[in-house]
Amino acid sequence: MMGSPLWALVAAALCACSSAYYLPGTYPQEFQWRQHMQAEVNSLTSAETELPFNYYTLPFCKPPEGTRKSLSTINPGTILTGAQIQNSPYNFSMLVEEHAKAACKGEGQENAYGPLTDEEVNNLKDKIHSHYRVRLILDNLPVTTNDLDEESAELMRPGFDIGSEDSGNFYVNNHLMFKILVHKTNGQYTRARQEMNIAEIEAAAEAEGGSRRHLLAGLEKSPPPPPPPTTKKPIGVTANTAANSAALQDDPLVQNPGDSMFMVVGFEALACSIKRDPKKKIDKNLSCFPEGNPNNRIPDKQPVEKGGSIVYTYDVFWEVSKVSWASRWDAYLNMPGGRVHWFSILNSLMVVLVMSSIVAMIMMRTIRRDLARYEGLLGDANSNSDNEESGWKMVSGDVFRSPSNAMSLCVQAGSGVQIISSGFITLFFAALGFLSPASRGALLTAMLVMYLLLAVAAGASSVWLYGVINRSYDGWHGVAWRVAAFFPGITLLVLSALNILIWHTGSSGAIPLGAFFSLVSLWFLISIPLCFSGGMIASKQELPPFPTRTNQIPRHIPPPHWASHPTVLFFASGLLPFGTIFVELYFAMTSMWQGYFYYIFGFCFIVGLLTVVITIEVAVVCTYVQLCAEDYLWWWRSFHRGSSVSLYVGLYALWFLLSTLHALSGFLSMILYLSYMALLLWAIWLAMGAVGFLSSFYFTYKIFGSVKAD
Repeated sequence: MMGSPLWALVAAALCACSSAYYLPGTYPQEFQWRQHMQAEVNSLTSAETELPFNYYTLPFCKPPEGTRKSLSTINPGTILTGAQIQNSPYNFSMLVEEHAKAACKGEGQENAYGPLTDEEVNNLKDKIHSHYRVRLILDNLPVTTNDLDEESAELMRPGFDIGSEDSGNFYVNNHLMFKILVHKTNGQYTRARQEMNIAEIEAAAEAEGGSRRHLLAGLEKSPPPPPPPTTKKPIGVTANTAANSAALQDDPLVQNPGDSMFMVVGFEALACSIKRDPKKKIDKNLSCFPEGNPNNRIPDKQPVEKGGSIVYTYDVFWEVSKVSWASRWDAYLNMPGGRVHWFSILNSLMVVLVMSSIVAMIMMRTIRRDLARYEGLLGDANSNSDNEESGWKMVSGDVFRSPSNAMSLCVQAGSGVQIISSGFITLFFAALGFLSPASRGALLTAMLVMYLLLAVAAGASSVWLYGVINRSYDGWHGVAWRVAAFFPGITLLVLSALNILIWHTGSSGAIPLGAFFSLVSLWFLISIPLCFSGGMIASKQELPPFPTRTNQIPRHIPPPHWASHPTVLFFASGLLPFGTIFVELYFAMTSMWQGYFYYIFGFCFIVGLLTVVITIEVAVVCTYVQLCAEDYLWWWRSFHRGSSVSLYVGLYALWFLLSTLHALSGFLSMILYLSYMALLLWAIWLAMGAVGFLSSFYFTYKIFGSVKAD
């Protein structure tokens, strides 16, 4: 029972690299004049509930051929996010303008959906009240209400509202005005694809002894598609004005298209509510704009009421654009405030330079001076008591004393190594353009694949640290098992609890049972074995000797000065890293929780690197300050200081909830936000904690390795 979904998910995950390798403009699709196109529809989403729903759970028209899922878009990323892409009743013919075309075919009354039941009315009202949005897709481009021809100062948000609410009355947006932007080509991409197919068939036929030569012959003899007639046809108007229609209809391209073909480079829509009588013929003169209606009046809105029937209609307008295929995603992925991102990076660079200067001063002046003084004291047998050593050198006999609960420290550090390495590798490929939003779910799928594969890094780092701290690899199997089950196990438990809650709502955000068990199986079959493999490799490595001996009796730790107090260092350590990610965090959170596009992975990658560098420098400085206070309990504290940035990210998440997501409604929606953010904060805690601990370990090992002690 479980084998089929398991292998399907494995195949999707392994193929993610090829499907995610999508630079905008890589796979052009050309259409002939009057060629049929069908829009697809994604799940309904709302920033007020964070619960996606299948489009056809609402009283919307279904295509006459029935609904079917788009198999090419199914991958672990879309499954986990609840995206369900299906065919829709909205059909287009290239460059053919249409008005008030009925979307329903043979459902209920002619050209209408209904009559509505109590359940359908309540469901539709609830979704309108929660501001759910319809997300249509045409040729892999999402629909938007923004004007793609103009640069906008706002983030691009896909989709349009289902309806509107006014004084307790609900109205459904049953009329859509589509504007499709197309770019003229000469069919070069189609011809190249056909020539490539012919070459492949020739090679296959020769390899199989000509058994499939009839296929090649059929291709060569198939007549070309008939050219469009030379009669004058309308090319369409924009969604905002009908004044351009006459000029566009006189376009020579439309009068004589010849062998020209067209590619879709933009998909816009304007949704409005128009009350229509299902028993009467559809009035094609009614429009969303008063200027296009009789007597220039605003049409009555379609109410949502029991027993009522809804007539769904749509207009189709076309516009020839100069935007090429390779640039068609630019308007969607345009991120305003470019100067803000650069300012954030320059500000972070300044912080890095300042912190680097402090670290260099510590390494080049303070430590060298202390070492010279310390070595002078060792060589002077008659030195007086006024020259007694002080500072970090005093703890040389205790600095490498094994910390309390060392196994837990190694497990958390190993988990952090796995998280941060998988995150940065995924961001690197995303910054290069390999993970485009055009390939839906690719980013999450790539992250999942990287995390599974890098379990070997988690096992190797945790077992090696365990051996270094305990001076033996005995019991490394327990460490490998704990790190393999620590973060993934708890995450799966949280997802299981949330999945049960989501399942009762009927949301498509609930992970299907087969896919969920497939994820668990991937954990057992891939992650855990790789983790043990990494642990086995690490257990074969020779343990590096500590540069100093550890005293049998622990040294007394004097009361710290307020500036070197562990609590002060903990809260201070996270300020600079948080200041580095503050700007990008806003855009990432907005994209994550409000459905906007996010495609500035280059900025994100650079900011992430700067954050790691600043965390390393802060960890070195704080560890040095702690050791100078003769406090040798740096193991856990260095980990906590590195992870303290997650505390500020958590405070920011609460502020974001109160200021930006103030409309978030429902107990379950609140639980989802807090739970997912808690998992994200925990991942940041482990990742940055590992950075802080490992950098402090390397720093401590190096400076005490320079001390000449008995």
